[in-house]
This record gives sequence, C-alpha cells and structure tokens, in this order.
Amino acid sequence: MSDRKVGGLDLKKPDGNISPVFPAALTKNIPEPFSKEPIGGGGIRMHHKFVVIDFDKPTARVYLGSYNFSSPADIENGENLLLIRDRRIAVSYVVEALRIFDHYHFRVAQQEAKKAKKRLVLAKPPRSPGEKPWWDEDYTNARKIHDRELFA
Repeated sequence: MSDRKVGGLDLKKPDGNISPVFPAALTKNIPEPFSKEPIGGGGIRMHHKFVVIDFDKPTARVYLGSYNFSSPADIENGENLLLIRDRRIAVSYVVEALRIFDHYHFRVAQQEAKKAKKRLVLAKPPRSPGEKPWWDEDYTNARKIHDRELFA
C-alpha cells in the first residue's frame, strides 16, 4: 500500500483484480453506520512503515521504523530501520497489515461504487436452493483456498 497511486505497485484486491490500494477520505455517500471523517492537516495519511517476510515460517521477520523505502531514505535522510526476528511478532504485524488493507480497500470500493453510480451494500446469504453463496469462491478458487487456509 502507498499513500497515493503510484506506478509499479500492484496488489490483488479480494476480487482477484490487480489494483493499487491507497488511502481515500470518506466524505460523501457513506453507508450506514459510517460517518464522514475529518481530513484536516493535509488529508488522509498512512504512517505505518513495515515489511513482513515469511510470517508463517520459522524465518519470519519484520522490518520497521522511520525508513520510507525510497531513494531519499537510502541516500539523503537520517532514517532508522529495525529488524525483528520473531514469528509471533511477525504474525501480529501481518494481522495489522491485513487490517489496514481491508480498511483502505473499503474506501477504494466506495469510490468505485460512486463512479459507477452504484450503492455499496453487504452481500446476503442464499435465499433459494441451488443459489451459490457469496463465499462459494473462497472454497472453489485455488488462490482463495490457499489464502483462506494461510490466514485461518
């Protein structure tokens, strides 16, 4: 995730499409029970800076700190970068990464719904026999099966 749309940063959204996920202010057409949020002080900014590697393996580690993962951070700025080699901590950080991703994915979905002039609503369970539930692909799509088992 980045604090804005940038080239070369591709993430898979839960629907399988590749798209950047970035912060966006919730200001209009907000579904209940959410409220408009303040955007003062320069707008919405993410401040988490961390990278989680191998969270599900004994080699799990987390890099975190003020380091911005950029050329100026490498060459010009005084940055700090901490390495933690602890699987429990790596798992905690990956849970936080997923929370942030879901949080901002909702914002992007809200903007896309607004552009498409659609209302963003929660999916309902099947109403009739033979109707596929919205979660069916989580048990039939190989990538989603892997994700579901990995993050279970």
